[in-house]
This record gives sequence, structure tokens and C-alpha cells, in this order.
Amino acid sequence: MAGRRRFLGLTAAALAAPMVVRAQPLLDVEVAVIGAGAAGIAAARQLIAWEYDVVLLEARERVGGRAWTDGGSLGLAWDRGAQWLHNGRANPLRVEARALGLALTDSDYDDMQVTRGTDGADDGARDALFGALEALDARMERAARTARPGATLAEIATGDNWDRAALQLSAVSMGGDPDEVSLMDTMLLESGDDVLVAGGTGGLLRGLARGLPVSLGHAVTTIDLRPADHVVISGPFGTLRAGVALVTLPPAVLASGAVRFTPGLPDRKRDALAALGPAEFVKVGLRLPAALPDAAEFAVDLAAFERGQAALLHIDPRLPVASVIFAGRHAAALRHEGRRAVAEAARAVLRHHTGVEAVAVEAHDWATDPFSRGPWARVRPGADTARRDYAAALDGRLFFAGEAAPGPYGTTLGGAWNAGLAAAGQIWDAT
Repeated sequence: MAGRRRFLGLTAAALAAPMVVRAQPLLDVEVAVIGAGAAGIAAARQLIAWEYDVVLLEARERVGGRAWTDGGSLGLAWDRGAQWLHNGRANPLRVEARALGLALTDSDYDDMQVTRGTDGADDGARDALFGALEALDARMERAARTARPGATLAEIATGDNWDRAALQLSAVSMGGDPDEVSLMDTMLLESGDDVLVAGGTGGLLRGLARGLPVSLGHAVTTIDLRPADHVVISGPFGTLRAGVALVTLPPAVLASGAVRFTPGLPDRKRDALAALGPAEFVKVGLRLPAALPDAAEFAVDLAAFERGQAALLHIDPRLPVASVIFAGRHAAALRHEGRRAVAEAARAVLRHHTGVEAVAVEAHDWATDPFSRGPWARVRPGADTARRDYAAALDGRLFFAGEAAPGPYGTTLGGAWNAGLAAAGQIWDAT
């Protein structure tokens, strides 16, 4: 099929000559984008700018996917999912937020309180931990050049207490424990300065989706590729025919069989979906009785790390709201104990670091959300091609994008946005 740019360039010449046109099916839309999260919104905006006829099909009754800013449960805006614009200087959503007039606030990871058990903040411990993090980064770069296939973060541990704490803190950011997190995948991902956006990331995506042709409450359950020149997409809403489809659903949702593909996906694609399992991550929001202007923005307790109960506390520098992040086996154990255990564990973390009692607590378990089945995709150690295989197009008619796609900003909102733009480019080239 000639590329769309080639078609546009030949239009004038074609009008001057007799044409034989192959019969085309009556299509409902040129491009169906499935999922109105960051990737779907980015792709739809770009495709519409290129004058494609597009529809977004979103299973939820809201846009944004796992970027959900909740203003009700705590009484103040709190991001249940994605909170930061990571790699703020390079994040494409930074420019988009400014274009919408949304204020950005630098988030300072170096502003961290480090405690050891019942001891108060220890500047010496903080300096030692950050020194260990720098040494870990350098050691990961060296190890990645010679690491065995399937190597994990745990395999580069030195046994030093500070190194062990640095490894656990790095693994928390990946949503696992050191022996579960792929060394190679971690090395492929970039880090940098982060920013917080006024109104939350959910508000940002709502603004970016404004005016787009989004059909909410439209869960897709089947995608049929048997027609030679289009795709048939069905769900409780009915059926539509599209020239091509872009799927931006999380790999865990696709791996669960929530969407049936006919014919079935090739083995390499199914293997990639299975290898991109959900991160183990629980995030809890806490309403504070008042803002804490003098508190460190982040806090960790090394004694909890040693007990296998690592947690990261974030104090919002703008609002009387905090978040506690649990990851790995500790997160899984808390989830198994139930919502009350999760809430009390978060309250205890806040109390330990600040002496403050939360006035309201709320969490969202993305693992039990049928439209996400996890907070983000984490590559199984050894499945080094999983991200690339997940994002590979099929037959020039079925495309994939999301935070699980390859690239230095994978697992992040900015990475999902970039993946949507890349998929739009693939559709342009294919049509």
C-alpha cells in the first residue's frame, strides 16, 4: 500500500488520468484508537492533525487511563496513578502542560529525609544512601555490558548495607524487589528531573483530550483481522469497521484474554505480553490536617528496608496531601491483608516521618482494575525483546502503543505519549 504522503503527492497527477478503483468496504472510520490514555490521546491528536478520520474507544467513563486525578475521596486533588512528569526537561508533556496554562512545580528527589528505625532524620545516613545510589548507577552501567541474559538488580549487590538500601530503593521505583527487576531493562530507562503539574496528570490528559472524538464506556472485546483490507472491532457497544486499529491497552489486559483476536496473535506477540507482567506497587493518598512547608519532600526509613518493608513517603509541596508507595513483596502482602492493612501501614509511615495523623486515607488497587490489571508493565528478567515485540505492528493494520513500548522513558506517562506519536507515524507510513 502506498504511503499516505506518497498518495497526497500524486493526487494532482492522478486526477488527470483515467483511474481504476478497487471496491472498498464501507468503513465506519479510518483509524480506531482503542484506549484513551496518554498513548491513545497523543496518537489521536496527531492523526487528526494529519486529517485522518479517527475515533477513540474508551472502556472507562473517563479519559486518562492510569492517570487519574481524584478530587473527591481526599477532598483535594490526588493522583491515584501517574503523578509525576518524569524526566521533566525531556518530557513532551511538559510542553503540552505549559500550552494549557498549567503550572509546573519541580519535584526534588534530593530533598529526602532518611531515618533509621526510631532515630530521627540523619543527614549522615542520607549522604551515605545517596553516595550508594551514585555508586550503584556506575556499577549498573559496567555490569550491563557483561551481564548474563536474565540478570537482575540483585546480582550486582555488594553486600554492603548502604548498597543493599540503594538497590531496594531503586527496585521500589521499578515496582518490585531487586531479585525480580531486570538489570538490562533498568539500564535502558532514563531518569532525570521530575515535575508536578497543577490539577494532576489526570487533569492534564483531560485537557489534552478536549475536542477529540472519544466514545466512553466502549469496551472492546474482539478484534477481527480476517477481512483483507480492514479491521472489525466489536464490544457491547456493537461493531465498527476501521481501516486500521491502534491498541493502547496495557499488556496485562491483553494477556488476560479480555480482548479476543481473530486470528490469534502470533507466538512472539503473546510471549511479549506474558513477559510484560504488572509491577507490584501500591500507592496510598493521605489528607493532612495542614500543609507541612518545612518537611522534606521525600522520606525513607532504612530499618524498614532491612525488614523487607520498604516504603517511600512523598509530601506534596503544594497541598496538604501525602502519598506512600509500597512495592514488591511487601506491597503484595499488604494487598493480601486487605484495604484496612494498606491504610494503616500508610498511616504508620506518615506518623513515623512527620508525627502527623492523616485525616483521610484512600488508595486504588490497579491490579484489581479490569481495565489496567496493574500500575505499569515490568519486564520479566531475560525477556529483553519484550518491549520491542509488544510494540511491533501486525499486517499493516494492527498497531500497539503504551507505556510498555520501548524507549528511554518506558513505564512513564511521557513514554506512553511518545509511543502514541510513534504509532501515529507508523500508521501514516502504512496508509
